Amino acid sequence: MRLRNKNWTKNYIEENLNKMITLNGKVNPTKVFDKNQDTFLEVGCGKGQFIIGQANKNKDKNYIAMEKETTVIGVALKKAMTTESFDSSNLIFLNRYAENLLDIFEPNSLKGIFLNFSDPWPKAKHYKKRLTYIKFLEIYWELLQDNGIIEIKTDNDKLYDFSLEEIEKSKFKIVYNTNDLYSNDELLKDNIATEYEQKFCSLGKNINKIVIKKEV
Repeated sequence: MRLRNKNWTKNYIEENLNKMITLNGKVNPTKVFDKNQDTFLEVGCGKGQFIIGQANKNKDKNYIAMEKETTVIGVALKKAMTTESFDSSNLIFLNRYAENLLDIFEPNSLKGIFLNFSDPWPKAKHYKKRLTYIKFLEIYWELLQDNGIIEIKTDNDKLYDFSLEEIEKSKFKIVYNTNDLYSNDELLKDNIATEYEQKFCSLGKNINKIVIKKEV
């Protein structure tokens, strides 16, 4: 997610480094959070609405909000820190690219991964950059604990189809998938929308969602 550069974000991050992961070796969630509980990662947290909502709703789980753009993660961090009555003890931020998450996180250290409205990389020659490409799925498999899940949401129908094709090549089991999330009240019961999601829904665009699970 790209935003016009906001100079204040770098200073804000520096002032709140206790809410940022500073890498010194691989991330071990048991050393990052005060409470030893299941940890979930959002790759590309954007302005943070989804991951803040998750952390606020599920105090018995830990969350890592990962974003490559410094300006964007600064905005997300401030949103978290200024949300009224928000307890940020189970949410921390990481300003990094996601090319190889195995270089960042310990294997078998995550209970879940969220891929919300990832860049679809629409040009055919860029298919290997899509975060649901088989090589990424193999990395997620290594990072997830047994019965760990991945939740994928996208407005891009071609990325949705591509993701299903790649999942078929992987070890993951599909728990469910839909090409119209908002037509199913049951699936919406615990749904937390991203900023993009709200925008596209207001325009009448269908939202695709896939949930897959690591079963060994």
